Amino acid sequence: MAEEIPLAEYKKAYREIVLEEEKRDFFVHLVVYVLVNVMLIAFNFIYTPETIWFFYPLIGWGIGISMHYLFSVHWMQKELTEKEAKAEYKAREAKRR
Repeated sequence: MAEEIPLAEYKKAYREIVLEEEKRDFFVHLVVYVLVNVMLIAFNFIYTPETIWFFYPLIGWGIGISMHYLFSVHWMQKELTEKEAKAEYKAREAKRR
């Protein structure tokens, strides 16, 4: 039979998995952002050098990627703590019944 895992260890492992996934997703988003914007800058200077437009998508997408970082990496700890507290509350309520 499988050995029971203490709740604290389970929570720590779960938290690490979620944070690793979020960081990986952000890194993929960042790499795509850099590659696409380098391509847009090149297109701008090759095909329409008289009109500089590349900074519009650079800034717009930059705001989006900043929000991605804040919500999925920076503030994820707080969200995980809140979800764990809710789950623990529900588990305690179910145990009382």
